[in-house]
Amino acid sequence: MRLTLCLALLLSTPALADCVTKDDLAVGVAFKRQDGRNGEIVLAGGRLFDIKYATEKTSEWQDDRDALMGIYESSWSWYPSDEMIVGGAPGGYYSFKIAGKPPVPAPDQSWKTTVKVTETQDDGTEAGPVSNSYNLKAVYSFQATKEAKLSGCTYTVLPVEATFTGKNTHLTRRWIYFPDLGFGLETRVTVHNSGEDRKLGLTALTPAK
Repeated sequence: MRLTLCLALLLSTPALADCVTKDDLAVGVAFKRQDGRNGEIVLAGGRLFDIKYATEKTSEWQDDRDALMGIYESSWSWYPSDEMIVGGAPGGYYSFKIAGKPPVPAPDQSWKTTVKVTETQDDGTEAGPVSNSYNLKAVYSFQATKEAKLSGCTYTVLPVEATFTGKNTHLTRRWIYFPDLGFGLETRVTVHNSGEDRKLGLTALTPAK
C-alpha cells in the first residue's frame, strides 16, 4: 500500500521546469518572441554572442547578429522574407563599431557613445547592393532589476533602452538583459521617423535541444 501510494505521488508531481543556466550557453538557448518567431542565442567567445532571431526551418527569413552581451551589436545580416524570391528580395548587412568600452548593464545607470554604421542594402533590383556609412549618437539607459517568469522559470531581468539619432535616424530599441546569465535579447524596436513599432517581447526561454 505504501509503495503504491509513493508511486502515485511521484507520477502526479509536475515535472520541474528546465531552466536556463550559464552552462547552457555553450550549446545554445532557445527563445520565442511576441511576433511568433523562434530564435537561438549561443556564446561565441568571451562576452560575444551569436544570435539568430529566426530559426524556422520552413522559412527563408534571416535575422542573424553578433552582439557583445547580446546587446551591443557588431554585425547584422537580414533577409525579411519567408520565401526565397528569384532575382532577390529586400535584405542587407550592417556592421557596427561602438566607440569606447560598452559597460555591463547595471541598475539605474546610463551610457553615451557614438556608433559608426556601415550599411549595405539590396532591394532585389538590377541596380544591385548599395553601401554607405554614417555615425549615430547613442544613449543607453539601464533600468532597475525585477523578476520575470518564462517557461515556468523565474529570472532576474534588467530592461535596457537605447536611443539612436542621426541625420536620417531616430530609433529606440529595447532589450531584456539577464544579469545571472550575462546576455540580453531584443524586445522592441520603435522607428520614430516612420511610426513603425515592433513589439517583440519574450514568451519562452529554454535550453536548446
